[in-house]
Amino acid sequence: MVRLRKEDTEDLDVDELDSLEYSTETYDSYDGEVPPKDTELAGYVKKMWWTRTQNGDPMLKILWIAAENGGDEEEFNGCPFWLNYALIGGAKFRWAPFLDNYGITLKDVKTKTDVEDKDDQNGAPINSIGSFKPGEDSDDAWSRIITDRERYNGEWKSAVKEWLPWEETDEEEEPEEEEEPEPEPEPEPPARGRGRATRAARSAPEKPATPARGRGTRTAAPAPEKPAPRGARGARSAPAKPAAPARGRGRARGDDNEPPF
Repeated sequence: MVRLRKEDTEDLDVDELDSLEYSTETYDSYDGEVPPKDTELAGYVKKMWWTRTQNGDPMLKILWIAAENGGDEEEFNGCPFWLNYALIGGAKFRWAPFLDNYGITLKDVKTKTDVEDKDDQNGAPINSIGSFKPGEDSDDAWSRIITDRERYNGEWKSAVKEWLPWEETDEEEEPEEEEEPEPEPEPEPPARGRGRATRAARSAPEKPATPARGRGTRTAAPAPEKPAPRGARGARSAPAKPAAPARGRGRARGDDNEPPF
């Protein structure tokens, strides 16, 4: 048995590595196929980290997840896109379209990036950049992409060719049908024989118009009844009996004890 020599472990910083925090969180469980090039997918930025390249350049590490795709693209839901965007001039063609699509500026990245207190194995987890927040529940994190493929360690990996704003394209709302106005009812044809009656009325001599009921015309008072002759046929007239009330007249007075029918 041979112990490692000191020169074999000179670059192993025990104190630094022991002090690092790490996470066992799994960020995806996708085991499907890598989407072909030029496929349009919907999805969202699930996580972001502030970190640095091996050369010490500042870098954004981004995890974008395909989601809510339908039709032929439904099989790619859950596909992860791991993106390393070094914030250097030579890689501007990568990071600039991403920032522009999400409305983030470099000044926001420099002055408005909020991160967790402790780093994990990917860097410092980003909580927000200005008003932008990653995560499935954040509306700002959703977008669409045109896919690409890149070779990494001998295998194809998913990449982003173009960033597009979020649009609801899976279920297009159908335009509401305008209600047609109902046709106006046609005037009824004159009843048969009405014309003859009209001609007869014109030829007949005019009669004095009878006042219509209910228009305020006063009704003439009925003439007083003549008293019956006393002692007709030589017989003595019996004393007059009180007149029996007409049927139904008692109800007209509105007796409170009457049933309501």
